[in-house]
Amino acid sequence: MARRRGDLAVDAALLSVALMWASTFTVFKVAWRDVDPVAFTAVRFAVMVTFSLALLAASRRRTRPRREDLPALLASGLTGFFLYQMGFVLGLDRTSALASAILISTHPIFSVLFAWLLGLDRPGPVEVAGVAVGFAGVAVFLRAWEAFAAARPGDVLSLGAAAAFGAYGVVTKPLSARYSSRELLAYGLATGGVLVALVGAPAAAAQDWGAVSLRSWAILAYAVVGPVYLAYGLWNWAIHRRGVARTVGYGFLVPVLAGALAVMVLGERVRAEQVLGATLVVVGLAVARLGGQRAAEREEAGVVVGGGR
Repeated sequence: MARRRGDLAVDAALLSVALMWASTFTVFKVAWRDVDPVAFTAVRFAVMVTFSLALLAASRRRTRPRREDLPALLASGLTGFFLYQMGFVLGLDRTSALASAILISTHPIFSVLFAWLLGLDRPGPVEVAGVAVGFAGVAVFLRAWEAFAAARPGDVLSLGAAAAFGAYGVVTKPLSARYSSRELLAYGLATGGVLVALVGAPAAAAQDWGAVSLRSWAILAYAVVGPVYLAYGLWNWAIHRRGVARTVGYGFLVPVLAGALAVMVLGERVRAEQVLGATLVVVGLAVARLGGQRAAEREEAGVVVGGGR
């Protein structure tokens, strides 16, 4: 019973992360109507760096970074914050929200690929099948055959952001066994987040902040706490509890939820292929989740599955 409650808590956390990430495709586009995207991101990360370091300093229990962990911590900050966030922002600004969503949603493929190449994780065949079905659902939902018809610079940047975030999940997994989510966020922001703020400082200085609407200020406040600080913490915790292959499948929900928010907020119409794509995503997620659960149960029973991990 306790294990079941723990599984439900992980699922609830991952669904919350998916919703927060999905919201960015709509609300950021709204805010960028009167705020430069790079200036928006620079201020956002400057506040987040200060906020996270203050919380870490106030914590009674914290682990000092080990010398041998410094390269991995630096890689975590560069991939999960600097490269991913800059690729996401610049990509979203230079392409459609739908194209950005489909390309960034490929990060689970990169996570599984990197983990396999580095020998850190070996997903079972059922999990791989679930990931494949889920990604096919994302492609159908977002009409990938149209999104890729004429690649734009924003498409390439979004794909690069997906690769960076896929690497972030793999790099962070072993670190999560030694550091809390709060510590990982603070150390990552202290490197990658500071770089984001520095790169965006000129744009922030040139921005006319007096002309920014109250709505955009509210979105900026939400962007500081929700999609990165809270979402990254939950994501790291879920990876530590469940592993990369059994966590990344929830990333497939992001473009589906993003589409739903676009319908509700922007009044976009839902097409038949989007309904089909959403169904495939849910099926893929269920298959991956079931395969991961069965593999974990067999491992606990002492049965070697697929050569072990």
